[in-house]
Amino acid sequence: MISTKMKIVVFVVLIFGFLSGNAKDSLSLTIKRADSIFIKNNLMLLAAQFNIQASKALKIQAKLYPNPNIYVEQSLINKYTRANYDKDSTKTGNTETIVQIQQLILLAGKRNKQIRIADINAKLTETEFENILRTLRLQLHTDLAELFYNLSALKLLKEEQESIAILSSSLESNTLNGFISTNEIVRIKSLLLEVSKDVNEYRNRNFYLQAELNTLLNISAETSIKPLLSEAIELRNMNLVTVIDSAKVYNPDLKTSNYLVELAQAQYNLSKAMAVPDPYVQLMYDKSGNYIRNYYGLGLGISLPVFNRNQGNIKVSKFSIDQNETKLKQQQLTVSAQIISTFSALDNNKDLLDKYRTNYEQQLLDLMDKVLESYKKRLISLVDFTNYYESYKQSYLSLLNIKTELLNNVEQINFLVGKPIISFN
Repeated sequence: MISTKMKIVVFVVLIFGFLSGNAKDSLSLTIKRADSIFIKNNLMLLAAQFNIQASKALKIQAKLYPNPNIYVEQSLINKYTRANYDKDSTKTGNTETIVQIQQLILLAGKRNKQIRIADINAKLTETEFENILRTLRLQLHTDLAELFYNLSALKLLKEEQESIAILSSSLESNTLNGFISTNEIVRIKSLLLEVSKDVNEYRNRNFYLQAELNTLLNISAETSIKPLLSEAIELRNMNLVTVIDSAKVYNPDLKTSNYLVELAQAQYNLSKAMAVPDPYVQLMYDKSGNYIRNYYGLGLGISLPVFNRNQGNIKVSKFSIDQNETKLKQQQLTVSAQIISTFSALDNNKDLLDKYRTNYEQQLLDLMDKVLESYKKRLISLVDFTNYYESYKQSYLSLLNIKTELLNNVEQINFLVGKPIISFN
């Protein structure tokens, strides 16, 4: 028979196992580690890599030469068979057999021009992958930054929610005894409602961010991500000219526009080459169908460019060059303007934060606690308490928002450049 003590031990073990099995996994991530998991696991990146492999296969296809053509004809009737059969053995048992082999010869460098087009298309596919990579990486980093500061804000709000809830409960019991006015308890409950509303909004937003991050990293939806970010941003030797010059090299949109100009030029060159007709060489064997028993012949054929000299396609290709050169100039202006705007916002936010870095955040937290304690001790009025509390709370949340916006500015700069040139981790 199982003892009572043993039953208790088994019960405790089962409860512990149940709680452990239902506990949500937690994953602490720095930007560097998140990037490593992202590059390895993200399904959209893995799918986009197949396009790169496909474009490389098209390069192989463009290098192949045209296949030769073979034609075989066999006569079914012996042309020497007739009513007065000639028994001359040299004229009997023969039917006509024709074999022709043709090979197309590409002139005007058509094959090399096709290889060039395939090579540019492969580069366009690679820049498309880079564009997907930087877009998803921007989303990953901004989500991590927002979640990081949201968790800080949520921690404060939950602590304040708990403190105000205790205060509200205490005041409500005093209201029943007639020591506290109904107006005062209603005002405290309203304050509690506002804090609770903020808590719910941050929680709901964090649920969405968690879902996005789990999808981006391709990890279990049950995994809770805890960002570990550093607020130190290294901007030394980083100026606007450096950023714009880097974007000219790495920005996928600019690279795509440049490749489209090259592609239009390559297609124009191919269109002009297509105006040159391609000859074909033919070898022929004819048995019993020509002036000798076994006839061998060599032929050469070519189309005459009398009517069709590919004039329309050449004009279209020329217009395409002009169009893509214009789009390139527009893209250069757009990227430069976006970089200037984002870099200015980055500088402004950094200057603003520098003024409040020294203990200001902790001072706000301390003051919120002191205001609450002062009200509990009746050292300040309800009006002063609510005014001070709301002011300090909004200042703290605004500070977190500015920090989030600063990191978003950093990631936007990296996005516009096309690669991380500014790091905060």
